[in-house]
Amino acid sequence: MIISPENWDYIYTVPTLNEIEQVLFNAVARTNCNNLCLSGGVDSSLTLHFMAQIYPSIRCFTIASSLEHPDVYYSKIIAEKYKAEHLIYIPAKAEIEGSKIEGDLQGDVAVRMLYKFISKYTDEVIATDCIDELDCGYYPHQKEPTDEVFRRFISELEEYHLKPLNKNSGNIKVYLPYATKEVVLTFLRIPIAEKVNDRVRKSHITAIASKYLPTEIVERRKYGFSSALEPVKLSKE
Repeated sequence: MIISPENWDYIYTVPTLNEIEQVLFNAVARTNCNNLCLSGGVDSSLTLHFMAQIYPSIRCFTIASSLEHPDVYYSKIIAEKYKAEHLIYIPAKAEIEGSKIEGDLQGDVAVRMLYKFISKYTDEVIATDCIDELDCGYYPHQKEPTDEVFRRFISELEEYHLKPLNKNSGNIKVYLPYATKEVVLTFLRIPIAEKVNDRVRKSHITAIASKYLPTEIVERRKYGFSSALEPVKLSKE
């Protein structure tokens, strides 16, 4: 008779969509933070939905190269939907050039500038890193939906995402609800074939978001955060 752990079936049982949603919601709730880095993508927009169930007021921060950038367009839509305070930072080209440091990885400047901007208003914020890696949200996942590709993105997460974020966020306390152990272990129980196929990436996040968010946000073209300061213009094609 197995005495410990009591509920050992969690090892092999694939979580339901409702269970996944509850795990994500709980992770956000435990941060006890009502500030959010908002790109207007499905991850940060769904996080804003969760936060709106918890906090009477929310402050969101968006950085972009111009007011015509897709992140500005979509983040405005979702911030207005949830009546969140929305602070948009459009840095001048001279500011961007002056913020560059030798050896920067792609996206470092945008992260560094965003968190410096955030520091004017608060000392803590939620970011939604890690969910793309866990639920197969990148285009290479869709091109080659294999365990090898999944593991490659997971193995690169620390070096190319978390360490740079830790460095570039300065003294801001950054909460990563989707990097917590409960969330990670939940997604590791899900077969890759259920996360991505030739029609959809990040199927669980997309399915949950489809219940609450505008279709144009759920189906928007994906841009990495590294493109925030690039001259990208809105295209609904």
